[in-house]
Amino acid sequence: MKLKNGLLLFFLFVECVLFKVDSKCVKGCDIALASYYVMPLVELPTIKNYMQSKIVTNSSDVLNRYNKVLVTNYGNIFSYFRINIPFPCECIGGEFLGHVFEYTTKKGDTYDLIANDYYVSLTSVELLKKFNSYDPNHIPAKAKVNVTVNCSCGNSQISKDYGLFVTYPLRSTDSLEKIANEAKLDEGLIQNFNPDVNFSRGSGIVFFPGRDKNGEYVPLYPRTGFANGAAVGISIAG
Repeated sequence: MKLKNGLLLFFLFVECVLFKVDSKCVKGCDIALASYYVMPLVELPTIKNYMQSKIVTNSSDVLNRYNKVLVTNYGNIFSYFRINIPFPCECIGGEFLGHVFEYTTKKGDTYDLIANDYYVSLTSVELLKKFNSYDPNHIPAKAKVNVTVNCSCGNSQISKDYGLFVTYPLRSTDSLEKIANEAKLDEGLIQNFNPDVNFSRGSGIVFFPGRDKNGEYVPLYPRTGFANGAAVGISIAG
């Protein structure tokens, strides 16, 4: 009997280990950054409400610490600029890295409005449909919508120097050269984190290293809980 129980525990252990190896993620990292493109007439409290998490609250001044140039003490921000918003980067279902924000709908909202206007393409209509059960043509008012935003914690095979990453929705004016110049990073490094991506395509998400609240790049370890060599930030929800 003891032998049978021992064998059972052994096989359960092996199954658990194999599951963890096969999983695309084990756990996430404390913080990722969302690049939020500020449109005209959108105020900082509204953005905080959309991007609220345990890191960003309505009363939090954390955005000021990550955006010292763009965010003033009075909450005024420039239009047509990007601000970096910190958010938790979690392993969702063992499949991909992301965070689920909660948006409360109002009359007339559509998945397209939520994805592309309110969340400025940080998520997509496809993701909203995947993680919500509402009829896309009839989303009720005051409904709770799960807004899934992908993130990255880095890739040790590319560089161990970077452990904080920006989730960056591409726009029509973007290019690899422009992004590299603004981030003061090597083009090849950014491309390596986003293999086969055309940065001039005007849509989609890319990831590249971001700076912390002190304006510094932070190393990959020990922030992540990934096995050595894990290709993090390539497998995204779709």
